[in-house]
Order: sequence, then structure tokens, then C-alpha cells
Amino acid sequence: MTSGIEKIMHNLGGNIRKYRKEHKLTQFELSIQVDVTEDYIQAMEKGRRKPSLDVLARLADALKVEPYELLM
Repeated sequence: MTSGIEKIMHNLGGNIRKYRKEHKLTQFELSIQVDVTEDYIQAMEKGRRKPSLDVLARLADALKVEPYELLM
């Protein structure tokens, strides 16, 4: 059984990837906009890293979505 946090992390990773590709950004380009490493973007997309609220807000800004849209 998947825990609630695991489901959120899975959704977050998939949504980051989806919106990044919609904006035709590489992981490296997104990492520059968000001011994190490319490895951090990769880990979030794979559901292995939990971003802080600050990083979540910067991701949402870079991807032109509301923060909650990344979590759903």
C-alpha cells in the first residue's frame, strides 16, 4: 500500500516532468531557473527528493503554474 506522502511525491515528480516538457525545458535549464542542481531536479522527478516550500514556489513560478498544481 502506498502512503500519502509517496503518492504526493509520485504526483510531484510526474507533474514537474510534464510541465517542464510542455515548456520545452531541459532539467538543466529548469535547475538554473529554480536555482537548484540538475541532480536535484532529477531526484524530484523520480520522487526521491522532497522540496522545501521555497523550492516548490520557485518551481511553480518557473513552470508558470500554481504550487498546488504540482502536487495534484
